[in-house]
Amino acid sequence: MISHAELVESIFGYWPEFSDGRIEFFSFEQPGIVCLRIFYIDSNIQKAAAVSLRFTGVIDIDLSEVLSENVIDVLSVSSTSPAIVTIEGCYGLCGTFKCTSAEVTSVVPNNSFKADGYAAA
Repeated sequence: MISHAELVESIFGYWPEFSDGRIEFFSFEQPGIVCLRIFYIDSNIQKAAAVSLRFTGVIDIDLSEVLSENVIDVLSVSSTSPAIVTIEGCYGLCGTFKCTSAEVTSVVPNNSFKADGYAAA
């Protein structure tokens, strides 16, 4: 279970897989903390937001392909304990790790998003 998932669901109406989401920030800190900020757009409902996630109790990290630009195909978090986090990359960062907790730390909606994918000037 992802703590504060309702913050994301209140914007999009569902918990997304973050398909085609751009990873804007990635960090790994000892003792076992992974942080991600993903800019995600759902053009079907004309919503966009930067979603920050924090994973703690991280073990068994197998991540690779960190590039200057990283785009997710699917981000999944299992309901097992420990949770298994899988990042399937379109390109760039991909892999898996396990964690004891996952939480949404911030959601910043982009209210200027337009259906053509460009922000209003």
